[in-house]
Amino acid sequence: MTLSNQTSRNLYRDPQRGKIAGICAGLADYFGVEIWIVRLLAITGLIFAGFITFTAYIAAWFLLDKKPVTLYGEKDAEFSDLRMKSRSWQAGVTPHQALGRIAQELDALEPRVQRIEKLVTSKEFNLQREFSKL
Repeated sequence: MTLSNQTSRNLYRDPQRGKIAGICAGLADYFGVEIWIVRLLAITGLIFAGFITFTAYIAAWFLLDKKPVTLYGEKDAEFSDLRMKSRSWQAGVTPHQALGRIAQELDALEPRVQRIEKLVTSKEFNLQREFSKL
């Protein structure tokens, strides 16, 4: 599952990652498996039970809502598609790699936090705050 989908497990169709309507992509996201596995099952279903599988696919196309827009914008596209694997056969980054990325981001934020802390604890900040209360 993606990091943004761990909080809610709703079944949506995902046209951005899908080939036709995003049904297989939505099912893969819901069950936490790779898209190719769901597509392989769908093709197998079409071969052995064509009418039922085709009818279920069309019904899902009309009944399922599109996946809502993620919290990430275009500038954060690299993080919006970040997938962490929980099993060895899944694609994505390992937990060790994900923790490494998070550590790098936190290290990059450390100087900014230090500057903010220095400003807030300074006498000048307290003086300006007292003047603004007047």
